[in-house]
Amino acid sequence: MGVERRIDKRFCPKKLTYVALRPEFTKLGKVIDISVGGLCFNYMAKSEQDGDASEIVLDVDLFISGNGYYLPSLSCKKVHEVVADPARAAAGGMHNRRCGVQFLDLTDEQQGQIDQYLETHAEGLEG
Repeated sequence: MGVERRIDKRFCPKKLTYVALRPEFTKLGKVIDISVGGLCFNYMAKSEQDGDASEIVLDVDLFISGNGYYLPSLSCKKVHEVVADPARAAAGGMHNRRCGVQFLDLTDEQQGQIDQYLETHAEGLEG
């Protein structure tokens, strides 16, 4: 395992929360943890999609399944991406990937909405 570099407290979503990668929404992932500085999510991808260098900086939409919470166009920088469980490849060469992103240049309104999400829709993680 690598050295822990996060400086912000991480939170776990209380309800199923997703991210969709813009602009084509080619990837949809489930949020694993989130902080004021970024988030980590899992998604499924074919092996030829792995490590796409064109996605170092990206925009994501954050939303909660079934409750109307929606926060679009969060600018992010990819910090890491790995195969989440290398021993378990799904049919058709699909792999569960884990991706961590750092928020970039959020507006005051976006930062306020992230803070509100953490207060209302998430709970702190130990460690």
